Amino acid sequence: MNQTKLKLPIKMGYGSAETGITAVQLFTQIYLLKYYTEIVGLNSSLAGIALSISVLWDAVSDPLMGRISDHTHTKWGRRRPYILLGGVLLSLAVLLLFSPPHLTTQLGKFAYLLTVYLFVNTAMTIISVPHIALGGELSFERNERTSIFGWRLFFSNIGMLIGMIVPAAILQSLGDESSKDNIITSRTIAGEIVSLVILFSSITTFLVTRGKDNMRNHTKQRIPFLTAFVSVLKNKMFLILLFAFIIATIGRTFNSAIALYYYEYRLGLKESLVVINILLPFFLVLILSIGFWVWIAKKIGKKIPAFLGVFGLGLLTVIVYPLFPYGELRPPLIAAFVGGICAGSILIMDSILTDVVDYDEFKTGEKREGLYFGIWKMGVKFSQAFGIALTGFLLDAIGFQNGTTTQSQEVGFRLAMIFGPGVGFFFILGSILFLFFPLSDEKHIQVQRILLKRNTKRTKVQGTLSI
Repeated sequence: MNQTKLKLPIKMGYGSAETGITAVQLFTQIYLLKYYTEIVGLNSSLAGIALSISVLWDAVSDPLMGRISDHTHTKWGRRRPYILLGGVLLSLAVLLLFSPPHLTTQLGKFAYLLTVYLFVNTAMTIISVPHIALGGELSFERNERTSIFGWRLFFSNIGMLIGMIVPAAILQSLGDESSKDNIITSRTIAGEIVSLVILFSSITTFLVTRGKDNMRNHTKQRIPFLTAFVSVLKNKMFLILLFAFIIATIGRTFNSAIALYYYEYRLGLKESLVVINILLPFFLVLILSIGFWVWIAKKIGKKIPAFLGVFGLGLLTVIVYPLFPYGELRPPLIAAFVGGICAGSILIMDSILTDVVDYDEFKTGEKREGLYFGIWKMGVKFSQAFGIALTGFLLDAIGFQNGTTTQSQEVGFRLAMIFGPGVGFFFILGSILFLFFPLSDEKHIQVQRILLKRNTKRTKVQGTLSI
């Protein structure tokens, strides 16, 4: 087991792949639904169905991908080959997603979006599940893991900035932001840039983590996939953490999918103004807050900071977003600063999941990071699919008119209620559920001591047998 501190370049190199992964995720979460409904002309409900089906497939394939990587044996390691392959495929898929051919029927538009987005999510599974699982294996030391996932979140936010700002900046540079041709051009160029980012970042992670992707303590007998899958779901400790995160992720999906609608039709702010003056500061503050959350988790443990961050974000969202006045930038900018600090606590959740994996190894004797992180991502994807589909139907339900430049005040108010209390409810509920998570920091330290003794003894026995 790796107890030594990792060198900074290795932690940064590991985290770099998250730049491309998150750039794709945010690029699609913020711009895809709006692009296909307002530019391509696909009905909102059909777009929501296509996106949710694709994300559901992504969710189902996540634990399978985790299982596959758990049992992969190559000279390059068990996770790294998939990081490289997934990066190449995802790079190609993004190019296709925002460059649809001219289609005249709703069925044709629906079929294209569904097919290509299935491709996007399959590639995303191939790279993202092995990547996050590798992060849990790079170090056995609990504070070092928090640092590793802190760097992962750092590069994730760099990816967020790319996926969010690049399309808006290109559109702004073209002049008329309401021009359909300019929107198409901006999304196409942005897709090409994001494609290069995912390709470069995945190759970087593949190269820098060489020699760190080692198989440890393999079991000779492979448990059937369904048996292993069910056994993970029987872990009550994992289920509490998973459901808390799923509920919060539904709120985050609502937030991403409805953001541009809210700012444009409720507050009357242009896309480029919102992205550069509100969303950009939010993510910059989030990035700067990562060091604080890593530090406080080392000082007082992981559970309380994680709860306070998510709960604070939910409370802020419920209260302020329905109250912002039309056309004013300063109030949402202040909220972005406070929200960015609270949102930085999310890195602790991934770090806590590695603690749960340790507890599972303590109980079962198996190393199953891939399966656990696969099921974790599956749950997140189900919540995203639910959030995306519901967003599409809600837009229809509140009377949103596709293809028009203005909406009624009533529609604007309804958007504010979705973006405010609707989103915040899920953050608050998820944080409250997390309070029931039973694995304390003290108990996890005891588990790690037992695992260390167990694996040290096993290594000595194996060394004796090989002599």
